[in-house]
Amino acid sequence: MMNLNKIKQNLLDFKNNNEQLKIVNRKIPKESNFFFNKLYKSLNSVTGFVTNNDPKYDIKKILNQLSIDIKYDPFFEVWLDDMSKLCKLFCEFLGEEKISYWVGSQRGCKRYHVDMVPFRLLVTYFGEGTELLPDYAADRSAFIQGKQNNEILNDKSALKHLNNWDIAIFRGGENGILHRTPDSALENKSSILMRLDNSSFLDELKKIN
Repeated sequence: MMNLNKIKQNLLDFKNNNEQLKIVNRKIPKESNFFFNKLYKSLNSVTGFVTNNDPKYDIKKILNQLSIDIKYDPFFEVWLDDMSKLCKLFCEFLGEEKISYWVGSQRGCKRYHVDMVPFRLLVTYFGEGTELLPDYAADRSAFIQGKQNNEILNDKSALKHLNNWDIAIFRGGENGILHRTPDSALENKSSILMRLDNSSFLDELKKIN
């Protein structure tokens, strides 16, 4: 399912260039849709810190609220293994001992935006993936001025969506790629997304709340 060496090399290449986004394509495992079709109905969103030392333990603790039916599903371990490996890779990528972890079906980024973080990793495990708006099809001035999506979007045909299970690394800041939650995820909440950020991201959220 996951070629770790290939992904590590992709991450390293991305970190050392000026690209806005790096996508690592992956195949969707068998039986995943059946599992996630059960999961999204019972998982809103959960968040916490995941460490490089034992990411699987940390994730299990964060997901402790899930039902026995979900936890005993054989695919639950497959999913945990995948998230754990990606968390460990992202820790190494950032050079941090822990990262901010979020997973859920409650996605609310309706407006095109950029991530005001150094780097962000996303994986859409189920449902329609994040909508991407390339610079050549966007009015960045309209975005900066706080205008609505219809004024930011210049070419609808240029819109792309991340595929399920693909790993996407975003470079944050004002020059990051514009993106948003697709309408299907906003309206039906029938998706599962994992988001990884540097550890200070969750620290800042806790201060605000």
